[in-house]
Amino acid sequence: MPRRLAVLPLALLTFAAGLDVLHLFTGSSSLAAAAWHLITAGLLLGIAVAASGWLDRIFAEASQPAAGRDLAVTAVLVLFGVSWALRLDQTGWEPTWTAVLAGWAGVAGFLGVTVVRRWTPGVVTT
Repeated sequence: MPRRLAVLPLALLTFAAGLDVLHLFTGSSSLAAAAWHLITAGLLLGIAVAASGWLDRIFAEASQPAAGRDLAVTAVLVLFGVSWALRLDQTGWEPTWTAVLAGWAGVAGFLGVTVVRRWTPGVVTT
């Protein structure tokens, strides 16, 4: 999956995780609603990006083996999907602590995979 496509959904999801922390400090319900909408947009875009990446791997000539980055993006989408689903019962889509932790686990997991891939010798990043 081209890295340029994955930037926007991951940026939306990371920004939503930051808004969750701000919501916890301020208690503003508008921040919680904005975070929920950003997660929704990030998930929809992320699913489109992941689908295009997997279709590219299936139907295009493979120039490189399946990357761990594709699996990392999928894991991030799953964690933010859990965070999104946990908010459905809440009034104003306010996050529970579990939802916030799921979002930050997604951010930390993606950053961890990105750092490891950059520091691994012989790995060409695209």
